[in-house]
Amino acid sequence: MKKKYLCHVDFFGLYNIFSNKFEKKNLKNIFNEILEELEIETIYLATFNYDFLRIGKTKYGAKSQLNEITRIIQKQKSFKHTFDPVFSFCTNDKDYKIKIIKNFESFGEDSLYNYALKNNMEYLHLGTNHDFISTGIHFAEKFFDVKYRYKKRFIGNYKFKNKNNKIIYNHTVWPMTKKFCRYDAKKINNDLIKDGVWDVLKSKNGFYIKKSKIKVFNNYIKEKVKNDPFYPVHKKTQTWMKKFLKDKKRISLENFEN
Repeated sequence: MKKKYLCHVDFFGLYNIFSNKFEKKNLKNIFNEILEELEIETIYLATFNYDFLRIGKTKYGAKSQLNEITRIIQKQKSFKHTFDPVFSFCTNDKDYKIKIIKNFESFGEDSLYNYALKNNMEYLHLGTNHDFISTGIHFAEKFFDVKYRYKKRFIGNYKFKNKNNKIIYNHTVWPMTKKFCRYDAKKINNDLIKDGVWDVLKSKNGFYIKKSKIKVFNNYIKEKVKNDPFYPVHKKTQTWMKKFLKDKKRISLENFEN
């Protein structure tokens, strides 16, 4: 069985690595040529849209807020969208069947990420650099006690086939603070490459084509967190959080929101 991939694409990085292909003007053809060269047929391309979190409503096939390539690819007739009010993908996988879940946990049991894990899919990054940390980190967080983010419930409408569905969306977020809140993407990516979790297929000018088995990715992050509960986050974030959490077990909604 051929591999299927959860894919993130960075336009600038892809241009750097495959600059010869970008002499053509048709981005859809360029992207498909790149997939063909990499021998990748079935993908789930990240086409995230954050309107549900911001204004409480979204719809099936909402316009990607990531980059132009994702907006072009999601319009192809051979692609359909997955269900997630925020972290939706478009895919050419004929096996995927959409199901509306009215009480939905991001990266949880009913998420595409869990579906991908059960079906032996892999992460694929096209043109990303060391400063990019994909939402794969949030899925890995489902397998250990997260001390640096807290759970929050969002309620809004998801439109599908002309019907509005009230959705309860359970998601973990950074604290509402002006303090520095960030993952240490560069450290994580360096470690993942050094230890062979990321399989680098191509690289140029600090941009990478790389893939990883989802289970291996999750287990690696989980093991790192066993030794350091704050491994995924930046040192500046660790500094203030550890001080803040001195007498608490973890960051909670009650700490920052009324």
